[in-house]
Amino acid sequence: MVTENTGRQISDEDRRTFLKALGVGGAVAVGSASIEDVRNAVTAGESAQLAQIGNDVRADLSGSLDAATLADGQAELASAVSSLTVAAEAGLPAAEQRAEFEAVAAAAQPVYDHLEATGFFESTDTHLPQFTPSYLESAVSTFVGAEGMAEPLSSMGLTGGDGVDLLTEVIANAERLNTYHWVASEDVPREQLQYGEKIPPMTKAASYGALAWLNDLDEHLWQKQILLDDSIYGDAVWHARSMAAGLQLMSEGATALAEESGRFSDEELSALLTTGFAVQAIAQNLLPQDVYWVTEEMRAPRN
Repeated sequence: MVTENTGRQISDEDRRTFLKALGVGGAVAVGSASIEDVRNAVTAGESAQLAQIGNDVRADLSGSLDAATLADGQAELASAVSSLTVAAEAGLPAAEQRAEFEAVAAAAQPVYDHLEATGFFESTDTHLPQFTPSYLESAVSTFVGAEGMAEPLSSMGLTGGDGVDLLTEVIANAERLNTYHWVASEDVPREQLQYGEKIPPMTKAASYGALAWLNDLDEHLWQKQILLDDSIYGDAVWHARSMAAGLQLMSEGATALAEESGRFSDEELSALLTTGFAVQAIAQNLLPQDVYWVTEEMRAPRN
């Protein structure tokens, strides 16, 4: 079975660090806890920063998003990921190239297009800060502590320990994300860079990048199958599911904005969006090192 996280990236030490960051180290069993278990142990806090971000994004986008388009897209994405999970049980493609990862990207594309057309990425990019470790810990803690916030992960099959591992990757790679992969747009030295004016908003880059990797995976796995084994394929499936989960969390935040129902507070909304974008960014940066950059130690043995 290769559809679950193989554990190559996430250790029990990472999980302990995650639980400690949320203030529940020692209160929750490492390796077997679900998000609900962690939520029950987390002490709710308040973040004025998160609340202000959510308020500003809500004010920008009120009345511009279509709830039906977003909800339909979420359902399509959940269905595509479910099909991916089933198809992935077959392991690496052998007889012909498959299109299971491309199908996930195709399901997510309409939501991306709608968000691009409505200024969603520009607004979130403007108001979200640099993704420092302390900011990500605050956002993930709020995400975990809010009732119902993790329901989109369940729709993607990320239940039990898989949901916790997805969030553990955010905390485990927070410093790496902050240092190398996420720069607040206002801090980008555009005048010093060739074509600096063409650099997209970071939130848009995260989502576009996730779609691009998903669209490329089937061809890569087919062309390089002789170098790969089930462990590497398992990593590919895990990172694909993670990127899809990040897209789904982003879509959930956008849907809540479109509904204007107030089901998430401003603080919860920004925590949801932050977590979604962070998951997308981290998964697409782990994917190449685990699936594309195959070393001699990683490659499948020759028959």
